[in-house]
Amino acid sequence: MLSTQEFIEACRDKGLNVTYQRILIFKVLSESQVHPTAEEIYKSVKEEYPSISLATVYKTLETLVEKDLIRKVNPLHDTARYDGDSARHHHMVCHYCGKLIDVHDQAFQNLPLPQHPDFEITGFRILFEGVCDDEACREKACRKSDGDEKKLTLCGK
Repeated sequence: MLSTQEFIEACRDKGLNVTYQRILIFKVLSESQVHPTAEEIYKSVKEEYPSISLATVYKTLETLVEKDLIRKVNPLHDTARYDGDSARHHHMVCHYCGKLIDVHDQAFQNLPLPQHPDFEITGFRILFEGVCDDEACREKACRKSDGDEKKLTLCGK
């Protein structure tokens, strides 16, 4: 993940003006332990910069995504989440609460890519689906799999 100074330099390298709003939004995002939504970022930024609008946060996030300074993650749920770590990595998502977890595993970086004469692959993202370690999520998963021969291993706990 980029430091604030590296972020500032990367903005300049990509032809972006370095604004207080961009720095603050990046700082909130990079300090987050979760993958926040635009609304969650807005609430955090608004504490320090009360005059910022939700529209500015959305526009800034989309600009940073376009310039590959952050990543936009669209998990199973409809709400987009943002990731301050722009390095190539993948994610795990919980079916029940939507929790996203980063997966930094080099084994997935060198997968053979499919070939098609009418398509050029420029990148890929892997999203692993499952159940997180939250007790409520495990209970829901176990109730859902009750009677299923493919019972989840976490149901025996």
